[in-house]
Amino acid sequence: MTAQATTVTPFGFSLRQRRRGQGLSQLQLALAAATTARHLSFLETGRSRPSRDMVLRLAQALRLPLRETNRLLTDAGLPAGFPETPIDDPDLGAFSAVVDQMLTRHEPYPAYVVNRRWDIVRANAAAERLLPPQGKRNVVRLVYGGAWQDLIVNWSDVAPAGVVRLQADAARHPDDQVLAELVDLATAAVRHLGPVPLVPVGRVLCPHFRIGENVVRTISVVAQFGGAADVTLDELRVELVFPADDTAKSLLEVTPSPAPTLARGGVIR
Repeated sequence: MTAQATTVTPFGFSLRQRRRGQGLSQLQLALAAATTARHLSFLETGRSRPSRDMVLRLAQALRLPLRETNRLLTDAGLPAGFPETPIDDPDLGAFSAVVDQMLTRHEPYPAYVVNRRWDIVRANAAAERLLPPQGKRNVVRLVYGGAWQDLIVNWSDVAPAGVVRLQADAARHPDDQVLAELVDLATAAVRHLGPVPLVPVGRVLCPHFRIGENVVRTISVVAQFGGAADVTLDELRVELVFPADDTAKSLLEVTPSPAPTLARGGVIR
């Protein structure tokens, strides 16, 4: 007797890719998704087709973001389960207003909003002081080879920790080529510092910015919508920058006149 021929389906390929990307065995994932290793094997090899409930259980067990959950559903021949609504759409008006309120109320401290690819999509007035007036505003490109590299005094400590965080984001979106390119960019920028640590250095990612002749030490806090059921809301992150000491507090709370700008070389004047 010969073994029954099977063809790996798009769903089976995607599932195996995500499982292996997280270092999980079939048994480990099966237990987390309340199924059997045998059934999971059949799903990966194409011998079985998943139900919608099974796909959602697997996505939850893998802790996939909503975009990747949708991709897993469509790979299984099922309709996407979560909408992706532009942030400026009236249906997200209340959520957009909350984001704007957070940015405004965080003044005089910097705050900005990034998407999954680290593009800055909104910023308050204080954050605008740290941003170049022209060009694409992407945090990764600013930190690794852009205007922020010279602006951040402790770049050699912050940059490797940022690579770890960026790699984790890319692992959550294994098919996103833009994120993969950003990982390559960041990794190349820190290569001269030696091997990237397996875990970030320090408790949190805390850049120290140079403003004129002063060093402003900061603490960053990330805010996200909990229990989001829309891809856009699931991926938005509000980065809130707080002063880490009294010196930073006094410098950030001063409203310069005229408004400072980011000078060539990454120094705020």
